[in-house]
Amino acid sequence: MEQWENARQRRPLSGRRRVLAWLAVGTVAAVGGGVVLRQSLAGAEPAAGAVGEGGRRWSDAEGWGGKVPGAGSAVRITDKVVLDGDAKVGSLLIDTGGSLVFAGDRSVTLESAGNVEVRGVLALAPDAAHTHTLRFPGIDERRFQGGGMAVVDTDTGLWVTGRGYLRLDGAPRTAWVRAATELKAGDTVLKLAVAPEGWQVGDELAVTPTAPPDAEGFSDAYDLVTVQRVDGPNVTLAASLQHAHPRVSLGGGAVFGAEVLNLTRNVRVEGTEQGRAHVHLTSSRPADVRHAVLRRVGPRAVGKESWNGQPVSEPVLGRYGLHFHMLLDTSRGTVVEGVVVRDAGSHAFVPHNSHGITFRGCISHNTWEDAYWWDGPIDTRTPQGPSDDIAYEGCVASRTVFEPNPRGYRLTGFSLGAGTGSSAKDCVAVGVQGATGASGYEWPETSEGVWTFENCLAHNNLENGIFVWQNSEHPHTVSRFAAYHNGGWGIEHGAYLNDFAYSASLLYGNAAGGIAVHALGRDKGTVFDGLLIDAAGKSDYAVATLKHQLDGELVTLSRSRLIGYRKAGVAFRATGDGKPDDIAVLDCEFGDGPELWLDPDAPAPKQILFRKAGQSETLALGKAGPGLAAGPWNAATSPAGAPTPPRQVELPVLKFTDGAPRTGRVTG
Repeated sequence: MEQWENARQRRPLSGRRRVLAWLAVGTVAAVGGGVVLRQSLAGAEPAAGAVGEGGRRWSDAEGWGGKVPGAGSAVRITDKVVLDGDAKVGSLLIDTGGSLVFAGDRSVTLESAGNVEVRGVLALAPDAAHTHTLRFPGIDERRFQGGGMAVVDTDTGLWVTGRGYLRLDGAPRTAWVRAATELKAGDTVLKLAVAPEGWQVGDELAVTPTAPPDAEGFSDAYDLVTVQRVDGPNVTLAASLQHAHPRVSLGGGAVFGAEVLNLTRNVRVEGTEQGRAHVHLTSSRPADVRHAVLRRVGPRAVGKESWNGQPVSEPVLGRYGLHFHMLLDTSRGTVVEGVVVRDAGSHAFVPHNSHGITFRGCISHNTWEDAYWWDGPIDTRTPQGPSDDIAYEGCVASRTVFEPNPRGYRLTGFSLGAGTGSSAKDCVAVGVQGATGASGYEWPETSEGVWTFENCLAHNNLENGIFVWQNSEHPHTVSRFAAYHNGGWGIEHGAYLNDFAYSASLLYGNAAGGIAVHALGRDKGTVFDGLLIDAAGKSDYAVATLKHQLDGELVTLSRSRLIGYRKAGVAFRATGDGKPDDIAVLDCEFGDGPELWLDPDAPAPKQILFRKAGQSETLALGKAGPGLAAGPWNAATSPAGAPTPPRQVELPVLKFTDGAPRTGRVTG
């Protein structure tokens, strides 16, 4: 037994932890580079769950100098140790050259009342029949201080520092699959679009809401159910569904069933209902985090504000679900795959100023604050720090919440932050709550990030599908996007001036309408081209212009079909305290009722051009004279030129994946 002094000069321990002594046994073992290390942990064979378990057994008292550590012990590991049974400690340091590997052929739980810091190696990689758990009981969130790089004794969680290597490597499970049929209340069998891999009896599933926005609880009518049996694509439940989950046809060949999310993994890092933990990575060695569930993470503190006379909580700075902190290029090559963060009090996945991280088939469910996020700047005039080459592939943001919800302005599932080379593909945002400007996906005003954004879906969010609030000099492209049954707009586009190109997208049954346009173009202009916008009788307008803060370039809506609206296809509603409309509606098809409507309270437009699909004549719309308006558009018209010749309508034909991407274990 020896005393150990932290070179970081930790804050003094308090309470009962003052009496903890460090247990340090064994010699420092030399460990090779990243590839050698991973091979040594995985073993010579790449079989799932294979983990090298050389070293002494935790249960061997002789290895600890005669007594196995207990719940009051502050343990320091400098050699190789295999956790072969359940254990409790006061805290744990796996020092440089040391390793702790959970035995792969048995279910084991390690409980730590204090921090677990990894400077060496920590590996949880069970075979498919067993479960590994790292739990932090007894956390007092009131003691959290928050902060940046340094380990803080009061902020209990899993810290990976220095050159530490973290391997959370559970048995693969298909993260989510869509239902192949309509699901009704009372159903006990789910027929899925594809047979899921790795699902087990006892797994917990979340079935996402799909009902139209005028249905009660349309954004939070989830079913949490348990698997009783799996027969290929047919999953029998232990109890019946409580809610209906209809399949929704958007047109363009796109039909969506509810996503069925598997929330269970056999690697678990968790706090408790009484106190949430966190995972904080500053190590220069890329981690492998696969098929794990991080539950009850993201601590909260009592905030300075109140709501209805009661104090409200706020997240603790830097203490998130899975937080990659200021790693820059050292995080390149990191893969986070098949990971679930659930029941979290703060952000789920945070690649903060850390580059080259791939998130594949991940799920955030029931998370407070923006789910996929990185730290914002100190104010709206300071650019956000970049994280380059971030990839979200087949990830889900499900039931993202805020306290109190009426203050959840611009809450989002995916915050598409600053940086270059990043992408979001085949992702789903559903059940995001929040208030004005909340959305499934957000381009925030402090970001200059240009994303590859393809084949993403937003549905049954309380507010918008997409929310853009940028004044960006960079052109952005959004393609093959679908939004249905959101409580606000399919796309709400602002703020003042920017250039976005939306193409080949489907907007169906969103309560406020398909598109709201706040921003005019900056240079090349903003373009909505080749969209199918079906209001499905839920909104007065398919598209509406709103307040334009600055006078910019043309916004074009072209080669699209607008149907299902109650009053008009496009409403021009620029406000008198802003700049006038500068809009072209060219070569579009319309459903029943007026194609256009010029709000009599709107100022005279700078330019409104209209050419209906199949016609060669272009008209300019202006304010109608005294008395009755001219025609059904509430506008006067005159012949005009157009920036492009007539073109045919080009409607989207989209093919979305019906489940998460396949994922695997660490192989080398």
